[in-house]
Amino acid sequence: MPEAPDVPDRFVPLQAGGLACGPEVPETAGALSVVAGRIPDMTDLMDEWRSFLVRWSQEWADAQDPDAPASEHHVWDEEPVRTRWLGFPPASEERIRALEERLGHRLPPSYRTFLAVSDGWQHAGGFVWLLAGTDAVRRHEDAAGLAEYFPGDPDDDPTPEDVLLAGMWERALHLDVESDAVYVLLDPGDVDDAGEWPVYCYASWRASPPERYASFGAFMEAMYREFHSLQVSRSKSAGAEFVNATTRALDASVEAARLDALGGRYERASASLAEAIAYGRPRATGLRDQIRRLLGETYLVSFDGLTADPLYAPEFLAVLAAEDVWHHQDRPSSARHLVGASDEVREATDEILRRVGDGTCRHTAEGPFGRAVEEARELARWGDGDAAWRILRAALPDWRPIGPEHLAPVGLCADPLLGPLITPEHGRELLATPRAGQRGDTPAPAAYLDPPGLAWLAEGDPGNYLTSYPLRPRGVGGAGRAARPYRRTRRRRAERADDLVGLAHAFPRQRHRDVGGRGADRRRPGGPRLELRL
Repeated sequence: MPEAPDVPDRFVPLQAGGLACGPEVPETAGALSVVAGRIPDMTDLMDEWRSFLVRWSQEWADAQDPDAPASEHHVWDEEPVRTRWLGFPPASEERIRALEERLGHRLPPSYRTFLAVSDGWQHAGGFVWLLAGTDAVRRHEDAAGLAEYFPGDPDDDPTPEDVLLAGMWERALHLDVESDAVYVLLDPGDVDDAGEWPVYCYASWRASPPERYASFGAFMEAMYREFHSLQVSRSKSAGAEFVNATTRALDASVEAARLDALGGRYERASASLAEAIAYGRPRATGLRDQIRRLLGETYLVSFDGLTADPLYAPEFLAVLAAEDVWHHQDRPSSARHLVGASDEVREATDEILRRVGDGTCRHTAEGPFGRAVEEARELARWGDGDAAWRILRAALPDWRPIGPEHLAPVGLCADPLLGPLITPEHGRELLATPRAGQRGDTPAPAAYLDPPGLAWLAEGDPGNYLTSYPLRPRGVGGAGRAARPYRRTRRRRAERADDLVGLAHAFPRQRHRDVGGRGADRRRPGGPRLELRL
């Protein structure tokens, strides 16, 4: 196997979005350019492909553990470790043309240029060990009989995507040579304006439809991300740390995203964090989950280890426990959130879950924002949710994080009175407000959603468990399109309550069903008389 091609150690971004040589720029610029997802644009630029593949090869070689047991060493990896190159000699133009004649197609630009740099590839991600070069590409011809299952039974009105997928299995080119039961298929029947063909990647053990990549370049970039993501955990298991120019640049982007989020630029922060998550970088998921939760997203929100940290556990564990209660669990669960937690955290967990379960959890904060929380809670107690939100919104610039992994007062979501205020609309407003001493433009207030009178009675329950809480009675202990966060509240709590909060929490989560029970009559000083009948 040949030595790796010689390329400069440093790169600068091209205007077109690729990489170019430039010794005057720090080497981290090259990592950032690769991370930014530029490979699909590398159609005719061999230098960019070469730079990308050399960087990948060197990072892979550096990550191999020379002290690993002999059973973990593979003979076929010795040469790429020695040469620090996962590729092969470049394919000549004659070989590429011969392949095109054999297949009856001109190859798509990104795959054609790749072959001119390396005639095949080893270790594409974690599960494809060898990708075909010019001599091993063949027609797939539905070798596994998968056309019967994907896209499935044809509908009366199939989508264009369904039609393309149905024919892909027969006409695709088979690129994987050695893999963990993974098919890598290049489809010549779906050509975009740039002449690129999509790549489909399918593994039966993933129990999901084939994953589609817009081009061979996009597929290789995804496999590079997969390599990074898997190597982080592999190195950690071996007691090592996976560090290189790319990881350092990614970690710098995570810190920049944190500051963006605190400055109200949450959309840019979320995009940067999503990219870092794809590369398996620590911190990124915990930070982005806070943004997602405030936008009303709850699916797969875990705060990634923050619930096991004694500094953050009281706030984030309460938010997750509130979700458990809302999803009809008799008792909030903690086991899956406490992996790696200290004894201190585990001892405090039962009390946190108890308060969440019986509806006595209260969000607290230091300083001016903490005082605003108490004032807002009292207003929400009496049903003035809009006024409560105005108090919170005005105090947001004074909010301070409890640590460097804290982006916003997410703990409000677990508060029985204040949680219903954090609708997706208000969550966006909160995230767009600069806080923690950061500067930025303050967003315009979101429209108030409380309608006059009892219009809310006619509304149903959307029941969307992937977003924020379902609707609750407007103006009763909450605001706008807010929702009652706890299901476990029992009517007996209302019977002994001496204010509206008990009555507000007495509504069981049943759709417009008369459950009977005792009525109540409460009057707010200076306000109208309100009669609630259960």
